[in-house]
Amino acid sequence: MFHYNVKHFNLLRELTISQLRSKDASSLLGIIWSFLNPLLFLLVVFVMFNLRFQGSIENYGIYVLVGIVQYTHFSNCTVASMTVLKNMGQLTGQTLFPKELLIFSIILSRTYEFVIALGITIMFAYIAGIGFSFSILALPFVLVLQISLVLWVSLILSWIYLLARDIQHIFHVFLRLLIFICPIFYPPSFVEGNFWAELIIYINPLTHLIDFSRSIIINGELFSATAFCWLLLIHSILIYLSFKTFKRVEPRFGELL
Repeated sequence: MFHYNVKHFNLLRELTISQLRSKDASSLLGIIWSFLNPLLFLLVVFVMFNLRFQGSIENYGIYVLVGIVQYTHFSNCTVASMTVLKNMGQLTGQTLFPKELLIFSIILSRTYEFVIALGITIMFAYIAGIGFSFSILALPFVLVLQISLVLWVSLILSWIYLLARDIQHIFHVFLRLLIFICPIFYPPSFVEGNFWAELIIYINPLTHLIDFSRSIIINGELFSATAFCWLLLIHSILIYLSFKTFKRVEPRFGELL
């Protein structure tokens, strides 16, 4: 499906470095903000909901932080990828190279931040007294699923944005709703008995990825191998379909800018 040579990989590296530098240069805090942002969100949520879920959720602060970090990565990747073809219009419209590399560079640069934020989360978990087991070595598998999810969503959003700019506003509204339809600051059991709420939560792929990370970091347990394989299969199919559609629309990018 992907056919690239050494020049393409070198270009991807330079694009990724450029994304990292431009993002850091636009902020006084640079990459530190990528963790301070979810940490401030955690502080608000902890103050508001800690008493409500204190008895039912052990290590509530770390529980929420894991969810916020993964949600933030999904949000940052997809929002930036959606507009990258337009923002880098000179490259998109005139240069002959695989345009999906622009999206890959966004995802790689944001994933670099995600790995750092996840590492700090693990450090906080250790400070909080949570012991670790060898299950922590399974976190890279969760990272694979996380990247797979943001990849197919980003590929779809990037070309839809060129066709209909209003998708940006619609997607931002969706992200605000996503905070509540992911079990970030509440347990899935909170909606038990409500069929539609349970359905929405469990068909949300982020729900399962966050649950995988929590099982590893907080409980020291491996996630279900069957669930992982099913999610990997579904994401692989969606990556294939979204990539094929992206390449079909790619010849029109110049006229759509």
